[in-house]
Amino acid sequence: MNKKILFHISFLAGLLALLASSCLAADISIKLEPTVIHISTFYNGSSVKLSGTIPAKAEAFIRLSGLDREIHLKKKGKVAGILWMNTGDVVFKDVPDTYMLLTSIGLKDEIDSPKSSLGFAALERQITIEPADNNKSFLFKEFVKLQRKNHVYLTDDNAVQYSTAANGMRTFAAVATIPPKMKPGTYTIEVFAVENGTVTGTATKTLTLEETGFPKQLANLAFNHSLLYGIMAVLIALVAGLITGVLFKGKGGVH
Repeated sequence: MNKKILFHISFLAGLLALLASSCLAADISIKLEPTVIHISTFYNGSSVKLSGTIPAKAEAFIRLSGLDREIHLKKKGKVAGILWMNTGDVVFKDVPDTYMLLTSIGLKDEIDSPKSSLGFAALERQITIEPADNNKSFLFKEFVKLQRKNHVYLTDDNAVQYSTAANGMRTFAAVATIPPKMKPGTYTIEVFAVENGTVTGTATKTLTLEETGFPKQLANLAFNHSLLYGIMAVLIALVAGLITGVLFKGKGGVH
C-alpha cells in the first residue's frame, strides 16, 4: 500500500513539474524575419530581425549557433627562435562554425563571466582540442580571434531592446547580422530568459541559409559531378590565363 502511495505521489509531482515547465516555456517566445535567407550570385550577407516575449523581470540572452564540427588548423611557432613556421596540427572538436551572442547591457557580465553557462566560457568547456597536451585556453582564445575576424563569432551586449512591461511580460527586439562567410545550412537561434543569473525559460527557432541560382548549380556540380567540375575549373583557368596574356601583351607582362 505504501509503495502505491509513493508511486502516485511521485507521478503527481512529476506531472506538476512538467506542467509548470510547459507554462514557463509558453511565456518565452521568439520570432524570426525572415526564417530563410537565399544565397544568390551577388549575395554579400544579410540580417535577421528577432523579436519575442519574456517575463518582465528577465533579460533576454540570444544565441545563434551553427552545427558542431571538427575543424583542423595549423599551429604556428618560432623555429630556432627566429622563423615563424607551421609546428603542428590542432584539431578542434564539437565546435560550432558560428557562435553569436546578442544581449542587453544588463547581461554583459553574463557573457564575460568564466562561470557562464551561456557565453564563450561555456563553449570552451564544451569543445575538445587535440593533441590534449596543448594549452587549451590559449588555443581557444586564438581560435575565437580568428572566427571574430571572419565575423562568424561575435558578442554584442547592446543588441537587445525592450518595450514597456505589461501583464508581467515585455517584448524584446534585436537584429542579427548574417555575414557572407556563414555557410549554407541550418542554424539554431535560442532566447534565454535570465533572472538574477539563472535561466528561467527558453525558446528556439531555426534559421536556414540556402543557395539559389548559380551558386546552387555550382555546388551541385562540385559535389555530384566532381570530374566535370574539375575539367571546367581547368578550362576556366586556361581561358583566364590567355585573356590576361592578351591584355598585357606589349606592356612588359604582368607585374
